[in-house]
Amino acid sequence: MDQFTDSTEAFGFDHTDSLAFINGREALEQANYGAAVHNFTLLVERHPLEAQYRFMRSKAFLGLCAFALCVQDLNRAIELGMAHPEVKDLLACAIGEQEKRGITQEFKTDFLALVALRRDYRLRSLILSVDEYLAESKFDLAIKSLDLAERLVDHTDPSSDLSFKLGKMRVRACYGSNQKLDALKVIDFHLNHAYAIGRDDQVRQFKLLRSQAYS
Repeated sequence: MDQFTDSTEAFGFDHTDSLAFINGREALEQANYGAAVHNFTLLVERHPLEAQYRFMRSKAFLGLCAFALCVQDLNRAIELGMAHPEVKDLLACAIGEQEKRGITQEFKTDFLALVALRRDYRLRSLILSVDEYLAESKFDLAIKSLDLAERLVDHTDPSSDLSFKLGKMRVRACYGSNQKLDALKVIDFHLNHAYAIGRDDQVRQFKLLRSQAYS
């Protein structure tokens, strides 16, 4: 696998990337697959078009017997141009194991807890980043971080305050970047949702945001 791991300078690494890459590779070599997934997920999120990180994360998923996720990463790596024999061989192995064990798989005990912890940690980190970007008037960066944060929100609880909080942040970011029409769309979406679930407190807050748009 040296052909995929030796030329780290070619990928525009900063300190965070380098640390995640080194830690992830060491964890993979030590069969600490949960830590490997954690580090390579950070790299996948920061560089979604870099096939190497998906390939390396797929090896960690295979170690965790998360065959569907392994196959998903390998297919995406191939789509991104990494159609190497080693990648295709690993894909065939993962598909074979998935078919052998059937649709219902037993993940290693810490895997689901790790995924939940990773999601919550990443979500909190993104919200802090959005706060900082808004304070620094970096509205385009705030919107990009919000795009990532909203993918991590648990939508099973429709009355959760978190989605409303992210909505208010997006409104501020849209106003700051002179996207008034987008801001109004966000307000109307959350206002209608607040009406539907009987959240009068959120109705009042989003009505206030809408009135400010016309002031």
